[in-house]
Amino acid sequence: MSSRKSHTSKLHVLIAVVASISTLLCAQTPPATPPAGEAAPAPAAPAKVPRPGVVKIGDEMKETLGRITDLDKGDNGCFLILRNDRNSEIIELGKMEFCSQKQLKGKKVELEYKMETVQAATCYGDPKCKKTETVPLVVNVKVLE
Repeated sequence: MSSRKSHTSKLHVLIAVVASISTLLCAQTPPATPPAGEAAPAPAAPAKVPRPGVVKIGDEMKETLGRITDLDKGDNGCFLILRNDRNSEIIELGKMEFCSQKQLKGKKVELEYKMETVQAATCYGDPKCKKTETVPLVVNVKVLE
């Protein structure tokens, strides 16, 4: 019978915790509509920099810091292959001119992005194809070390 009391006691504690969390969440959730006579609060501005080394460009979050391990010519630009401080591989599309800058390999860099129009990936590099797309493009590479 003591086992049953123990389970019942744990259940009561669990219910109390859930009720407390629910109360806290409801207290922090703003009402869907403001009370009569009050203006709706202005929405918070989106963060420009969510954390150091990351920027929001267009609808994407992009890493800005890393060590370049390779440069690879693609159909619509130069692919910069980097490793970030967590040793994750990052592949970013940059201006074609970066592929000729082999001295960037092995360097720790900071990337600068801009939304740019490039030939669409669906063109597969065909110069006759006129399809385009707007993408976050690396437009500047600053060597840090």
